[in-house]
Amino acid sequence: MPDRQPNLSEIELQQGPLRLSVCPALGGAITRLSIEGIDVLRPWDGSDSVRRAGCFVLAPFSNRVGDGAFEHEGERYPLRRLSPDHPLPIHGVAWKRAWTVAEQAATSLSLVVTHRPEGDAVLDWPFAFELEHRIQLNDEGVALHLILRNTDTRSMPAGIGWHPYFMRHDDCQVQFAARSVWQNDSQGLPSHLSQIPAQWNFTAARPLQEPGLDNCFVGRTAPVLIRWPGQGVELTMNTSEALDHLVVFTPPAETGFFAVEPVSHVNNALGMDDPVANGMQVLLPGEAMQVSCQMQIRRTARSGS
Repeated sequence: MPDRQPNLSEIELQQGPLRLSVCPALGGAITRLSIEGIDVLRPWDGSDSVRRAGCFVLAPFSNRVGDGAFEHEGERYPLRRLSPDHPLPIHGVAWKRAWTVAEQAATSLSLVVTHRPEGDAVLDWPFAFELEHRIQLNDEGVALHLILRNTDTRSMPAGIGWHPYFMRHDDCQVQFAARSVWQNDSQGLPSHLSQIPAQWNFTAARPLQEPGLDNCFVGRTAPVLIRWPGQGVELTMNTSEALDHLVVFTPPAETGFFAVEPVSHVNNALGMDDPVANGMQVLLPGEAMQVSCQMQIRRTARSGS
């Protein structure tokens, strides 16, 4: 394992059998979440890449922005890419910034990050905002809460969500329900909305296998359920109604992880003709949007035992 840089220190929370670690300097990322020593999220590899952590915040937009620019109230705003792995701007700003600890206790943590569009930072995001992430372990699992506030003098488009990387233990099973799914073009951007194909239908719990997904599902109608029968662990993810989109990413099984991301809008909603109709909100100066996510985690009987 690579040596952790001195500033990449972790804060650990504990509640009964649950352990959760956070690295404020690494995009405020959750670096580990486990129950009785069994990892639920992919544990951080110790590198300086937040994309190798367990979960990070998506704000003030999720996923990619086509053409590296967007329009808002008649103005066109260019965005630079913040990840060398992607040719388009992706996942917003918060994951690329060091966060500050606002409050800390044995089972809870509050982190904040502030963005000011000054100098080159205007190409990261052209509007000022503040973001707070509250993390609370409880008897059922972990409760996450986000508050995104527009601190600019102008209105700003806003989207929000989480990017958890779940462990792909053995016979992992997944269940979620949605109304439809966006098919992608060659750039990974949504091209047209379609019915959910049978091979992508997880309305009933079934083994994940390798559906090859990197797609946004629209109109989530039920909680997300993830089971690891061989580990004897089950997770249920309940989120705010505003997070009615799910980005599901299923790389090859050998990577050892997959992602089910609760988000407020369609991929590239900023680049669409009607961003608001596709989930973006418009925050007036001083306005805020809030969302929550509860991951209930429990032990179950192990399969074969």
